[in-house]
Amino acid sequence: MPDYAEVNEYFQKRMEESRSVWAKRGKEARIAAYNQRLAEGPKTWRQMKGMPLIIHEIKHVGNRPFMWGFLTIALGTVYVQTKFTDEMRANSDYWQTFHGSGKPKAH
Repeated sequence: MPDYAEVNEYFQKRMEESRSVWAKRGKEARIAAYNQRLAEGPKTWRQMKGMPLIIHEIKHVGNRPFMWGFLTIALGTVYVQTKFTDEMRANSDYWQTFHGSGKPKAH
């Protein structure tokens, strides 16, 4: 047979649990919980935006091959653009049409 102290302790714990549940109900509690979530910041990748999402995706193990490819292409593009001289621009039909005088070179 349970002791009076054990029963009393059990009911005290149940009352604390009930009070915590009651505190989470109602409009004010929902507003407080929403404000707390905003203050703590996003927890999942679906809630992230901008740079935090990009950094999260870069760190993700499954995206590493893609990121190495992206880095390779980006560095290659920067290298090629730094080697693109004024003489090359003058001889490029594309460059002259879209960035130069606006007229393609006569053939």
